[in-house]
Amino acid sequence: MNTMEQKRISQLSPTGKLFVALFTTLMLGVCLWAVWIYTAERGEVDPDHLPAYLIDESEEAVESEIEAIAADSESVLAPVWDLEHRGEEDPFDSSEIDSMMVRAGYDADDYEPGPAVVPAGDDLAIEDEDHLEHNLGLAHVHINGQTLLFFALGAVFLFTSVSPRLKKTVLWLFAVVIVLHTVGLTGEGYHWVFDDMLAISGVLMLLLIAYMCLRIYVDLGRKRKAAE
Repeated sequence: MNTMEQKRISQLSPTGKLFVALFTTLMLGVCLWAVWIYTAERGEVDPDHLPAYLIDESEEAVESEIEAIAADSESVLAPVWDLEHRGEEDPFDSSEIDSMMVRAGYDADDYEPGPAVVPAGDDLAIEDEDHLEHNLGLAHVHINGQTLLFFALGAVFLFTSVSPRLKKTVLWLFAVVIVLHTVGLTGEGYHWVFDDMLAISGVLMLLLIAYMCLRIYVDLGRKRKAAE
């Protein structure tokens, strides 16, 4: 067994163990914040790109419903059950239509529904180019940071009591996952394959980091052997 394989985290001095423990804890903080950022981003709803289950609540649907009610002369209000109305249905009037538009967020005086604006071909090409440029910049930042994490955490992981074969497997997986994550981030929004690649590689990376940190903590908890 070579000299490097004989070195163990458990043989560090108390100060060395403190340093490794703090570093490992910060790495777990990286994982926590990554999950937090991901859940926060996925929890936001873009009003310009509503999911399918919210399409009925879009502005176009609201406008269409209001126009249909205003055009139908037989449209009536919901019955009011009191001593005065006794469940009678009152017809809609202009004031009710105006009130509906105000509650929907429109100015009743300026509201003039018109055709939806469809981006021209050149506008779509510019938007697509901007999206790719954004993805490339984000992917470059991520691969820089993740490579530094790979080096720092991997360097400490080398001195754990994990078998050499498992160390090689974990380090290989870590490197491959970083590459897949970068590719997925570059193509995000263009095809579901890239979106799934980004999500799966992100989860795998967090699991690998958590496992490596756990093994480091295990070795930190072991007592230092007396020098022979």
